[in-house]
Amino acid sequence: MSTARRVAVVAVPFGLAAVAYGAVFLANQDRLPERLATHFGSGGEADGYLSRATALWFGGGMLLGLGLLFSLMLLRAKDASGQRLTAAVGAGMAVTLGYPLVMTVLINTDVSDPAAARLPMWHVAVLLLAGLAVGGLAWWVVGPGASNAAEPPVPALALAEGESASWSRTMVSRVVLVAAGAGALGGMLVVLFGPPWAGLVPLVVALFCAVSASVRVTVDRHGLAVGSTLLPRPRLAVPLDRIVSATSVEVNAAADFGGWGYRIRPGRRGVVLRSGEALSARLTGGREFVVTVDDSTTAAALLNGLRDRHEGTRG
Repeated sequence: MSTARRVAVVAVPFGLAAVAYGAVFLANQDRLPERLATHFGSGGEADGYLSRATALWFGGGMLLGLGLLFSLMLLRAKDASGQRLTAAVGAGMAVTLGYPLVMTVLINTDVSDPAAARLPMWHVAVLLLAGLAVGGLAWWVVGPGASNAAEPPVPALALAEGESASWSRTMVSRVVLVAAGAGALGGMLVVLFGPPWAGLVPLVVALFCAVSASVRVTVDRHGLAVGSTLLPRPRLAVPLDRIVSATSVEVNAAADFGGWGYRIRPGRRGVVLRSGEALSARLTGGREFVVTVDDSTTAAALLNGLRDRHEGTRG
C-alpha cells in the first residue's frame, strides 16, 4: 500500500467524525440550549458545560487538528511498522472521540436545563469497543508493508587481544525536562488550591520525567547499557552476546516511536529522548534496540569491534 493510501486510512476516519459531528450539531442547533453539558461524572450526571459556539468549534477543531497531526506523523514515520501502528491508533482515536461528541449533541437536544442531561456510562464501553474495532481494521488494511532495508553496520573498531576500551556519553532531553517542570508546577497548584490528593498524580509523573530526562549511555566489554544519571535504577542493559551488529541511524521521536522516553514499537524498542542521531543495535531474533545519543558512530564502531573480538574468542 502506498504512503498516500496509508495516510487516507487515518485521515478519513477523522474527517468523517468531524463531518458527522458538524452535521448533527447544525441539524439540531435550534433545539440545543445556550450552554451544553459536555462533561459527565461516573454516574452519568452532567458536571461540565460549554457554550454552543465553543462546543461546535472545539469539537470540530479537535477532530480536524488530530487528523492532521496523525497524518503528519504517518508521513514522517520511516518504517512500515511505525506507519501501521500510527494509522491504527489514529483511526481508533477518531471513533473514541467522535462518538462521545455526537452523543453529547444528541443528549442535549430538546433539553431546557443542561444539568438534566445524562450520559450513561455504558457508552464508554461502546466507544472503546468501536475504537478497538476500527483501529484493528485499520491495522489490517494497512498491512505490514515492505520491510525497510536495515542500515549497514558501522565498520568495526579494531581491538587487539587484551586491549580494554569503553565509550560513554550523557544525553539530556529538554522535552522531558519541560514536561517534568510543567507536571511539577501543575501538581503543586492543584495541591495548594484544590484537593491535595488530586495533585499526587502529576507530581509522580513529574518525578518520573525528571529521573528519566538525563541518561548515560555506555558501551564496554559487557555490551550496551543505558541508565539514569540521577539514580542507579532504572537501568537497561543489552549483553554483548545478544548484539549482532550496531550502526548509527536518524530517528524522529514522534513519527518513529510515538513520543519520548522508553518506547516499544513492533520489532523495536529503546530510549528516545530527542529526534536525530541514535545508536541502533541489531539483536539476535531480529529486534532492534535504539538509543538517541551524540557520537553514535563511534559507539557503534566500538560495539562492533567488541562483538567481533568476543566472537573470535568464543571461536
